[in-house]
Amino acid sequence: MSKQILMRKRAKLVALIVFLLGLILLTIIGNWWPAIMLVVSIPLALMQYLEGRRYDMWITLFVFCGAFITVQFDIQWEVFLPVLFSIGGIYIFFREWIEGKTAKEEEEAEKKASLTKDDNDKD
Repeated sequence: MSKQILMRKRAKLVALIVFLLGLILLTIIGNWWPAIMLVVSIPLALMQYLEGRRYDMWITLFVFCGAFITVQFDIQWEVFLPVLFSIGGIYIFFREWIEGKTAKEEEEAEKKASLTKDDNDKD
């Protein structure tokens, strides 16, 4: 795993801001499908990059941007390919949710360890 650039909370905040800006842009433009795929993929990939998960970032960009390109440019396999990409996207979302729980538990363990270390240093 690559080096983490921002803590998980800050990375989520940055991704949320980018997502909301994307939604505002979509509202102004009015072209929801397939642009919503980019609005979802870019903040998610950005958050993964900031957390040092480069491989997950590339998978996310491949799935969501691939679905966008397939629909936007009317590439053959109009039904089959987007379904596969959508399944991949659902996988990424569930993986993000599961890893989020694990990361939260790790952060709590680190906090407890640092508190214990501080208490031992005081003695």
